[in-house]
Amino acid sequence: MKAVYLLGPENIEVREVEKPLPGYGEVLVKVKACGICTLEQRLYAGTMKIFYPLVPGHEAAGEVVEVGDGVISDLKPGMRVALDLVNRCGECYFCRIGKSNQCINRFKKGQRVLGGFAEYIIVKAKQVFAIPDSLSFEEAAFSEPIACCIHSLKKINLQLAEDILIIGAGPMGLMHVQVANAMGARVFVSDVDDNRLEIAKKLGAFAVFNPNRVDVPREIKHFTDGLGADACVVTTPAHVALKTGLDSISQVGRLNIYTSYSDTPSLPIDANSVHHSEKLITGSEGRTEHDFLQAVRLLSFKKVDVKSLISETYPLDRAEEGIKRAMSADTLRVLLVS
Repeated sequence: MKAVYLLGPENIEVREVEKPLPGYGEVLVKVKACGICTLEQRLYAGTMKIFYPLVPGHEAAGEVVEVGDGVISDLKPGMRVALDLVNRCGECYFCRIGKSNQCINRFKKGQRVLGGFAEYIIVKAKQVFAIPDSLSFEEAAFSEPIACCIHSLKKINLQLAEDILIIGAGPMGLMHVQVANAMGARVFVSDVDDNRLEIAKKLGAFAVFNPNRVDVPREIKHFTDGLGADACVVTTPAHVALKTGLDSISQVGRLNIYTSYSDTPSLPIDANSVHHSEKLITGSEGRTEHDFLQAVRLLSFKKVDVKSLISETYPLDRAEEGIKRAMSADTLRVLLVS
C-alpha cells in the first residue's frame, strides 16, 4: 500500500509499505479521503514538530475492511466511517477528568499518531464512527474540524439567540459560522478578504465586515443596541484581531482564542477592565470524543455544508503538491483521496 512519510521539514516521501493487519480490538480501514489541516501544514513547514518519520493526516474517512477479534461493537467490513485519528491514552489526568483533548500522551512516540495520509490505517474500534450513505467520504473527512468548532463554541457557552462575532473567514472560521448557526446564534464575520466574506454570507452569516474599510466594534454595537456581541471566536493569528474581538464583545461577553500563533503575543487589554466588566477570555484546543460524535451527526443531518469548502483534491502520490496548495491563501480545504 502507499503511505506518505514526512521525514523532516519539507521532506516528503511516498512509500510502498505492507498493508497492516488489525490486532485485538482494532479495525483496518481503507482511507478514502483525508483533509490537509493546518497541523499537517505546520509539520511540513517545520514550525511544529512531533517526531520523524511520521505519516501525517488526521481528518479522515473511509471504509472498514477488516475487524479484529475483541471488537464488541457492530462494525463490519464495508461500513462507511469517519475516523477520530488524534488518539487519547485514557490514562492521564486530563483524560480521566473528561478533558481528553488535553491528553498529555496524544502525540507521544510509542502509540499510533495521526496516519491518515495512507491507503489503509489501523485504528482502535472507539476511533471509528459510522456515517450514512448520503454523506460522501470527502464531507465526512470534515468531522474532525467540525468537532473542533463545536468544542470551541462550547468553551464560550454559546446560547440560542445570542450574537457572535467570528474573526477570520478561513476554513475554520467558515465552519464556525455554520456550527454557530446550527446552535441558533446570529453570526457576524470579520475578514480582510472580500471573497471569503461573500462565502461567509452564503453560508449563513447575518452580516460581514472588512476591517480595512469599517470599524468592526462600532458596527457590532450598531447591530446590538450598543451592547456588543455576546461572544467572539478569533480564528486568525493577526494580532489586531484580538483587540477587535475584545472591543466588540459586551461587558459580560466571552472571547475564545481558537487560533494558535507562531510568536507569543500579549493580550491587548487592561486587567482592570476585565475585573470591572467581567469579560471572559479563554482558549480551545482540539475536541473530545463527544464533540466528534456530535460533528458526525451534524454532518449526517446536513446541518452544515462543507462541500463548498473543498477547493481541490489530490491522490496520495501527489501529496506534497496538495500540501503546498493547502498552504496557499487562495484555497480553503485541500484533501488527499484514494
